[in-house]
Amino acid sequence: MHWIRVTLWGVALACFYALFSVRPHSVPLMILLYALFVLLPACGEGYAQRRRQKDWYGQFGSTEALRSIVTNEAELRRIRDEKGLLVAARRFRRQFPRCPLPEALKLVQSL
Repeated sequence: MHWIRVTLWGVALACFYALFSVRPHSVPLMILLYALFVLLPACGEGYAQRRRQKDWYGQFGSTEALRSIVTNEAELRRIRDEKGLLVAARRFRRQFPRCPLPEALKLVQSL
């Protein structure tokens, strides 16, 4: 998992170096280097976040197993009925931020 992030950050830093130290004269090359410098770290961090969420949810295996950690079912049901499903899922995710949003939605809907 870490090698992907390290590689993307390394390539981004190489693009940064080439963009500001070497200063290529080709405008399309400068645009490409800048785009890579911005996008590669974002992709690496996004990958890491999805991987952490997947690993966290993997310890439960199903929505029913995840339901066992819910301590405030009545409050979540009340929020779901009054304010909507998404607001209740966000409330659940405040307690468990590594829970993927689709799984939080399924859990709150099943309450």
